[in-house]
Amino acid sequence: MSSIIDTVQVQSTEESLVDLFDITLPNGTIVHFVNGLENGEKNIYFSSKTLDTDSQSATYNKYPLNEYIAIPIEISDIETSSSGAANRPSLGMANIPILARALANNEDGTDDETTLQEVLIDEGISGNEDLLGSRVVVRKTFLSKTYRSTDNHPSSSPVEFPSQTYVLDRISSESSVIVQFELANPIDIEGVKLPSRIVVGKYCPWRYQGHFVENQENNASKDGGCSWPLDSNGRFFDVNNNVITKNISTISAWSNSATYTLGSKVKTTTNNHTQIWESLRAVPVNKNPEKQKSYWKRLDVCGKTLESCKIRFQGNNANNTLDTRRILPFGGFPGSRQFR
Repeated sequence: MSSIIDTVQVQSTEESLVDLFDITLPNGTIVHFVNGLENGEKNIYFSSKTLDTDSQSATYNKYPLNEYIAIPIEISDIETSSSGAANRPSLGMANIPILARALANNEDGTDDETTLQEVLIDEGISGNEDLLGSRVVVRKTFLSKTYRSTDNHPSSSPVEFPSQTYVLDRISSESSVIVQFELANPIDIEGVKLPSRIVVGKYCPWRYQGHFVENQENNASKDGGCSWPLDSNGRFFDVNNNVITKNISTISAWSNSATYTLGSKVKTTTNNHTQIWESLRAVPVNKNPEKQKSYWKRLDVCGKTLESCKIRFQGNNANNTLDTRRILPFGGFPGSRQFR
């Protein structure tokens, strides 16, 4: 740390900063990313914060090096305030479920490679909504303090600035190339759990259509989630609460033998839950919207706000009034929001 302090105190330096991202997926697997594509940089290596104390390991009494995969990724809107609720930064990154990159599962970064897509499949992650709840640790250091290979494992702790920890809380925007996440700051949520649930005031943490209401043994989803659209009366909305359709029967079911043009809308149904998709380009036969995300974009996405929940569960097709007698399955904690 002292070498970093000495460097930042000088009037000018040729050192360049690099942001490293340790993302712990919901099932516990940790993936490492770095925004290193701008200058043709390839994957780099950086030390773990934990000393390897396993005497059977080749890195015994050293700090193992983790490989950081070079992808487009950036964090923005970080603010520090001594009063009020902490701000909610934004994390923009490549749409991984669509743009799968090579991820090495050994030390040399070349042999025995698997794809990140396969890692996500093994974790049960098929879309960006499945990444919500993942913990992101942002680490910052100088590029000169990173490594280009694993030939030598460092025996001293990593040289870096203090890290910051966030939680992927909400998808604020998404395209076939880039996805933008809104991050929850642990200072804002204060680490409160009831139990094993992080208290977030503004947004619902439930998985959209995550609860399959079925009277069959072992058929219920393990994730907390709402039952939409089992009683939707044909109404479907996008992430901004705009009406997609008030009559789901007007949208045709996807057919594996049909081709589709740009902008075509289809529906799929799984466990009585309907999803609406729009084609991003010309679609050949047998391109399932639930699996071929490079061809299809999900339209019926919940905004995860209280307004999103009201318009879906308390609204009707006749007018814009809400039936407030209906109980909302909102999973957030509106009463826990902090005020100045």
